[in-house]
Parts: sequence; C-alpha cells; structure tokens
Amino acid sequence: MASLGLRCDATDAEGYRCVLIPSHEGRHQWFRCEATDAEGYRCILPPSHPGDHELAWFAKPTTPGATRTVRYRGKYERAAAQAEGEAQVLASHHWFPVSQTYIPGSWGTGAWVLAFLTLVFLIGIIILAYMIAAKPAGELVVVYEYRPPTSTP
Repeated sequence: MASLGLRCDATDAEGYRCVLIPSHEGRHQWFRCEATDAEGYRCILPPSHPGDHELAWFAKPTTPGATRTVRYRGKYERAAAQAEGEAQVLASHHWFPVSQTYIPGSWGTGAWVLAFLTLVFLIGIIILAYMIAAKPAGELVVVYEYRPPTSTP
C-alpha cells in the first residue's frame, strides 16, 4: 500500500496536483484554497498560499462574445511568454485571445528633466547614458473573448 504522504502525479490544466494517493481509483481530486468571493467562486490558489486570494474571473459564467483585457508588464519576450502560458489555462475555460498589442515603455518627462538638471554635478552624464541605453519595461495588452462550448448534435 502506498504511503499517504505520496500523491497522485496527475495535474489539472492549471498545474495543481491531485491530492489522492498514487493508486487511487476513479476521478482525481484537486485541492484549492477554501476562500470564496461574494458569488461563491473559489480562490484558484493552493490551500496555504500567502497574501490575498486570487479569484478567477475566467471561471465565472458570462455571455458569449464578452471580452476581458489583461495586461502583462515587462519586456516583450517575458510578457509574451507569460501571456502564452495563461492563454492555455484560459482556453480551457473558453476564453480565447482575439488581439494583442505591445506598448513599449518610455521614460517620463520628469526623469528626463532630472537627468538634465544633474548634468551640472556630472552624475547626470551617467544617468542620461543609462536612460538612452536602457528602455523601461513595456506592457503587453491582450484582449480575450468568451466563446462558450458548442454542443454537438
């Protein structure tokens, strides 16, 4: 008999492991945080997660064609990889990406003014060189659309 400390290797679409023993019979059982929102939807994080609860907007029923905008901050490659990973989970809940736009980061006017004012102290040269060479993180904006499952006749 398997030890109760061992768990089944199966994972669901979001990567959570089944909490049953490895040789269990029947359906898998996924373990989530017990917290729910006002509408009764459960937190999608593991049971002992730190911080705030994460309530899944994508698991709630909605009308066909509804859209939701999700923003991913960072350099394009990192943001695109994160969006691709989440798109797979969202697709299992019938949310599909319909458009995406990357908005490159830019230094604000205040940062440029500060760099030029510190030129007097020579440190401004270093700050100005850094601002020209390094671009701040941008934002990938992805619009998801809900497409309910189609029933087969």
